[in-house]
Amino acid sequence: MVALMVTVAVAGCRKKDTVSDPAAAANKVAIRSIQLFYGSPNQLLASEPRNVSLPESPAAAIPLVMRELVKGPVGQGSLRILPEDTVVRGAWLLPGGTVIVDLGGPTLSSGWGTGSHQELLAIQSLVQTATTNFADAQRVRILVNGTQTETLGGHVALSRSFAPRSDSVGTR
Repeated sequence: MVALMVTVAVAGCRKKDTVSDPAAAANKVAIRSIQLFYGSPNQLLASEPRNVSLPESPAAAIPLVMRELVKGPVGQGSLRILPEDTVVRGAWLLPGGTVIVDLGGPTLSSGWGTGSHQELLAIQSLVQTATTNFADAQRVRILVNGTQTETLGGHVALSRSFAPRSDSVGTR
């Protein structure tokens, strides 16, 4: 009888090989290669590959990828686009392919004094990073401190979602 109870207990403790539960997928982490988009000397975006430990679930991985982006570039020739004090408060993938990215930080909260080109590249950096790394992501909507704001830097209206633009990405 004791042997039977031990056998049942051991069998119940084994992990299953398949992950069908979304919560379990969110907790299953692996190193993945991602592409982050930063400025380049030619005034366009350039991708910087990075290996990052990410959950299997896109819903859990998107905020981590966005946070990795705002850390800034590590490669030679890549230029920071967003202000250094930018934080990602959250990021979500909605049904239908819209990614919501909620940014914060002192500079964006008080008014980022930047030019229109820099502001557009910052927006496209978020868009390219989301849509390149997540198959279901088709567009990005940007919030600042949890609310819809007019612009990041005074030039580009944030009243709509942004789709990726191939003309904003160059090559190294």
